[in-house]
Amino acid sequence: MKLTIVFGLVMLATGSFAWSQSAPPGTPAPVRPPNSQLGPLAPSGTVVKSPELLPDGHVTFRLAAPAAQKVELHGNFPSGFQPSVLPMTRSTDGIWEITVGPLAPAFLFYSFYVDGVPALDPSNPHTRRDGVNVASTLIVPGDASMVESVNDVPHGTVALVWYPSPSLKHTRRATVYLPAGYERATQRYPVLYLLHGGGGDEDAWTSNGRAPQILDNLIAAGKAKPMIVVMPNGNTNQSASQDYVTTPATPNPPGGTTAMSMAFPDSIVSDLIPFVDHTYRTYSDREHRAIAGLSMGGGQTMWAAFTHIKQFAWVETMSSTVSFIPGVGLTIPLPPNVADLRPPGLTETFDPEKLLTALPDLRPSANAKLRRFAMTIGEHDGLSTQFRLLKDTLDAQGIHVTATVVPGYIHEWAFWRLALANMLPTLFQPAR
Repeated sequence: MKLTIVFGLVMLATGSFAWSQSAPPGTPAPVRPPNSQLGPLAPSGTVVKSPELLPDGHVTFRLAAPAAQKVELHGNFPSGFQPSVLPMTRSTDGIWEITVGPLAPAFLFYSFYVDGVPALDPSNPHTRRDGVNVASTLIVPGDASMVESVNDVPHGTVALVWYPSPSLKHTRRATVYLPAGYERATQRYPVLYLLHGGGGDEDAWTSNGRAPQILDNLIAAGKAKPMIVVMPNGNTNQSASQDYVTTPATPNPPGGTTAMSMAFPDSIVSDLIPFVDHTYRTYSDREHRAIAGLSMGGGQTMWAAFTHIKQFAWVETMSSTVSFIPGVGLTIPLPPNVADLRPPGLTETFDPEKLLTALPDLRPSANAKLRRFAMTIGEHDGLSTQFRLLKDTLDAQGIHVTATVVPGYIHEWAFWRLALANMLPTLFQPAR
């Protein structure tokens, strides 16, 4: 259900990419000058610097590819709604270059397309993985990107842990964030279960969502409560991320894909919560337990929360889809404002009565049990039709929900990082 703006990448060797395209067989590669900065060399021996952030907010991208006929820069800027596909210019020494901007402070990703083949920036060690899609990244510094950056604040611990999942019949991996000072403290902490979207895995919120950096910064500033955050793999048939294991642990459920199985959100309650409460110093009551998720994970959040409402007091969905919940989905024509939207979900919605049947705890009685129930989405997200219908359904049922539409965003990580930063300060706060 998740739109990936940068498509699957072919990883090109970083140190010898430019040389191997043009040098005759047997020609030795240029020798790197002593004490030079790391980075690939152009055939002339020049170190290629990319990306280069300029003082005025412009960014210059470079790639040594002397044999290439055409090189383009693809990126999620100036916005996800209007991403860049820009031709680069070749210099006489075979270095392709382009300067863009000024760019607003943000966490950005990009790739080069070399004669139509996507490639990472071999001069840039910073990358992110979103399922099978890999891209180079950079942070344009400024006030707006500070919360996503590594700053001089106390840092939490990020661990990859394995836990038994009898309900899914295999051992599974999850990413766990422990707040700064956890190892030296004796106190207990509330827990947020944070779910990824379709195509993602237990690495999604760290690689794309910058969750550890956002948590570090907000906790250090006193804007969010210190908390444990558990980021599991929401794919029912996977034991771990596909860059770590080569094959699924189990086949897809009968009659559909893993996304159509509610076995995973059920397993959060039956398998993962008991493991976390046994392993870490948690408050094990529902008042100190939250669940949130994006896209597919938003639908899984709805299932987990409203079939197991005794387990969670804090619930939030981001760009959620519920149409994949078994038996509730409907197909609709393209909406009249389709030109203002971006996929996914343009023709997907749900039957409200069937959704209420599928989620037995989605009743007015939930108001007294939930400390906070919120849902948010980007203005141009193709799932906006579902969002509005879900809000209307909840209103008709008398269920209190805080619903927010944020202008300018589509179904993208830039929005979910913002949503996470906005959500964290609302969690585990004293009752007013």
